[in-house]
Amino acid sequence: MTDETPVWVADPRIGWRILLTATLPVPSSPDDLAAPLRQLCEAQGWPYAAPVAAAARDLLGDSGPPLLVGVDGADVVLSAHHSAVDGLGLLALLDRLGLGPVTSSARGVGERTSTGGLARTVAQRLGEVAFRPPSGVTPPVRPVADHGDVLVSAEIPGSHRTADLVHAAAQAVVQHEEARGRTARHVAIAIGAARDQQPEAPVRDRSVLLRLRDVERLDRAGVAAALKAAPVQTPPVAARRRPWTPVLDRLTTAGLRVLGPRLGSTMLVSHLGDVTAPAVERLAFHPVTAGGTGLSLGAVGHDSHDGRTVLTLRARASSWNDDGLEQLLEAVISLLVETGRMRP
Repeated sequence: MTDETPVWVADPRIGWRILLTATLPVPSSPDDLAAPLRQLCEAQGWPYAAPVAAAARDLLGDSGPPLLVGVDGADVVLSAHHSAVDGLGLLALLDRLGLGPVTSSARGVGERTSTGGLARTVAQRLGEVAFRPPSGVTPPVRPVADHGDVLVSAEIPGSHRTADLVHAAAQAVVQHEEARGRTARHVAIAIGAARDQQPEAPVRDRSVLLRLRDVERLDRAGVAAALKAAPVQTPPVAARRRPWTPVLDRLTTAGLRVLGPRLGSTMLVSHLGDVTAPAVERLAFHPVTAGGTGLSLGAVGHDSHDGRTVLTLRARASSWNDDGLEQLLEAVISLLVETGRMRP
């Protein structure tokens, strides 16, 4: 007999929680959300934890139930473990907490090829580590903490596609490294996406990962074409539990700990699409800091508020501080604005 329970094996150095911060027109309180959160957890089959007075940075730890809710003035923060919820799932949870309607223009990647079997995928990535490792990103100053994450955000006008974000992120890395006398080679951008959308189904992690290499060599049109053709990355673990899975899990966990900084990507980009949420003033999404540099760029377009996009950067506090991360985000924004001006 084999256990068909999905396996979750991940880099143990980080907290696998993703964050969605919704700013409401008026301040809220934890008590306002207690009843809808309890009902939501019961429907999902999750353990219930009462909402707390907390900001986003207070809800980053890896421990705890699948969903934590914090209230900080007008901000309602949803912190979900990525093994249970993906980015678009956070939008669904916000809706089911009574803060909807919430809809997104984002669509799944549909049926496309994968990078192949587990052995082939691992061999390809190990070859990359050995001969063409992804570019790093040099932190500009000494960090001030040895644990946790740094979160920054900014709001810009207009709607920006995922290809725009990927291109701007890669070029920002190139400029960042050049300013420090380094050359960014083999910039690898991981792109968070979803296989399908099931609005009425229970919320689950339905995410997939695309990945582009040598993005510094591509213009915006080249990035868009590469995204359309990119295969879905095979996860570095067996999809279902088998008799040999515990041994494989231990080996994978150890490998991720040792090779994570070189095996991952230069940056992760995840865009929740243009979101319509009339009851919410602002949305900000922070993806995970997994693998490689631990840098992740999140985006939410606000379709119902005159067309604007909230961008975020998240990084490990052991490598970055607020000022350094804000400088990198400003570079991304500058490149996005420049790209927008060049469009016909």
